[in-house]
Amino acid sequence: MPLQFAKQAPFAPQVLLWYLRGLAAFYFASGLTHWSRIIGILGPGFESMPLHMQIATVYFALMQVVAAVGLWCGAAWGVAAWLFSAVAELVMHIGFTDLFGAAWLSIALHVVTIAIYVVLAWWTGAPENTGEILKLPEE
Repeated sequence: MPLQFAKQAPFAPQVLLWYLRGLAAFYFASGLTHWSRIIGILGPGFESMPLHMQIATVYFALMQVVAAVGLWCGAAWGVAAWLFSAVAELVMHIGFTDLFGAAWLSIALHVVTIAIYVVLAWWTGAPENTGEILKLPEE
């Protein structure tokens, strides 16, 4: 019965999966940017960053790459990792502006992407069914 709504929009799971894959590409690139800061390719040396920025950089370097892999696969843990990363960045830039600054473009991006995900998950069916709907067919 919970999949009844998904049967009315049979292409909704594919739309959600491609949305998650688009997010995965973005988060993979973002994670690689954080890694390039750590190894010294981009920006100031990692060692010269303040401690709170070093911690945030390492957290996002790990979390965003993990989230990208999970989002690409359409896995529920990928969505959870993405939400942990997005909410952490929202808290950083809204709650701790004195340390991390107010990156309004980043805040807007996360709010919009989360809102789009919620709408697509609702359109696809109950969010608890999303993992079942996005499973790849058995070969």
